[in-house]
Amino acid sequence: MVMEKESSTGWQACGAAHVAVYGTLRAGGINDIARLQPGIVCMGRTQLTGSLFDLGWYPGLTLNGTQTVVAEVYPMSAALEQAMDRIEGLWPQDMGEYRKRVLTLPVMCCDGRQQPLAVLVYEAMPATVQYAPRIAASDWLQWFEGKGVQHPDTAFSLNSAQNKK
Repeated sequence: MVMEKESSTGWQACGAAHVAVYGTLRAGGINDIARLQPGIVCMGRTQLTGSLFDLGWYPGLTLNGTQTVVAEVYPMSAALEQAMDRIEGLWPQDMGEYRKRVLTLPVMCCDGRQQPLAVLVYEAMPATVQYAPRIAASDWLQWFEGKGVQHPDTAFSLNSAQNKK
């Protein structure tokens, strides 16, 4: 993973041109990525492998385990990455919940072709999921909707603390 440092803010880009989102940033989620970057178009889908956890109003994914998890893949600019880092509690202060990982994964593109792409994935830190229940479903949005609860703050939020239980 190559990091580009923005010296004026202390923020670091991961160097990937794409991001794979599996939770609230997916289309239809409380933090739908299109709210961060209007007009953004999903390039396709991929499957992440690991363990998915219920952190209340959002999921946590560790990249160890054998569970497959549905993720949408989007093109990513530095401005979009910085906005996502704010949602995931990595910037302007690291809250210690997530870390950035760059993985090369096969992406099933919307045009029907499969292409390997380097994607940014936000992985939950072990302490974040230590006491969280594991989710058996591969599609977090579908699983969350099936719970029949609605987020108490339906307005978009750039503060991950508001997305907690």
